[in-house]
Amino acid sequence: MEYLMLIGGLALLILSGNFLVSSASDIARQLKLSSLVIGLTIVAFGTSAPELLVSTSAALGGHPEITLGNVLGSNIANIGFIAGLTALLLPFFVTKKIITLDIKVMILLALFFAFFAMDGEFSRLEGFIVLLILVIYTIVLLRMSKGESEENEIEKPERSLWLNIPLLIASLAGLAFGSDWMVDGASTIASSLGVSERVISVTIVAVGTSLPEFTASIISILKKEVGITIGNLIGSNIFNIGAVLGISSIIQPIQFDFNVFLTDTLWMIGYSFLLLIGLLNVTRNFRLMRETGKVSALWSAQEGEVGRIWGATALILYIGYIVLLLL
Repeated sequence: MEYLMLIGGLALLILSGNFLVSSASDIARQLKLSSLVIGLTIVAFGTSAPELLVSTSAALGGHPEITLGNVLGSNIANIGFIAGLTALLLPFFVTKKIITLDIKVMILLALFFAFFAMDGEFSRLEGFIVLLILVIYTIVLLRMSKGESEENEIEKPERSLWLNIPLLIASLAGLAFGSDWMVDGASTIASSLGVSERVISVTIVAVGTSLPEFTASIISILKKEVGITIGNLIGSNIFNIGAVLGISSIIQPIQFDFNVFLTDTLWMIGYSFLLLIGLLNVTRNFRLMRETGKVSALWSAQEGEVGRIWGATALILYIGYIVLLLL
């Protein structure tokens, strides 16, 4: 029964998340918002809604290991598994903005996570701080995109407002029920198998709630439009700490044993810097340093491509992480 709850909850989360994005985007178009603004806000929120609902439900239900494991596991999977597999199958192009802004905010929040976690509690104040960082980051993004969004045409909505509103409400209800089923199923499975909720949450739950990002990446590979993939994954990692952990701890302060999550925290930070190395294209920058004689060339932010070697490295490390976790 617990496996049915886990699978059913996951299916309901994915289905509800898709309808949430679809209906909310339609409503936004009826409010004359551009597709760029919709992508930066509604779609980013919608693809991370499963993590938000699962972590909030787990926090309220007294399962802090699922709350933190979901955030950490999703962030690790987004870079190690999804970004690694994407780069391995089809190297992707990165813009200068991703290197100069997005990746730095992601690393900043990862470091904040580690600092706040050291005392074994995420308080309401700490939740508010990471949420505030996310809000400021979103405002900066919207201001940066203002001129660009004005040039984009407003797409026509697919459905009427009277159909989208009940669809949006039903999607939110589906997310709520799906998250409850998934948390209950995961905690019961952990007890029956004699493993910790942390192991279940950083593997099954984390990968499951990251399926929207994985699906988007596979579709982008098939369409050979992987340029936006890394931006979506970085945005998801930022949202996971800023909103998922932030809102969860504001609603219910989270107490836990930091030693239990120390390894996962170090993996998340390590993957964040590994992604930065891939985005900076260290090989090119070393060559540039030799040519110019300037050490500053090592962290030169230029548009470029993240290749298969980086993808294979990230994927192999992720497999190693899962193996060590299960030993």
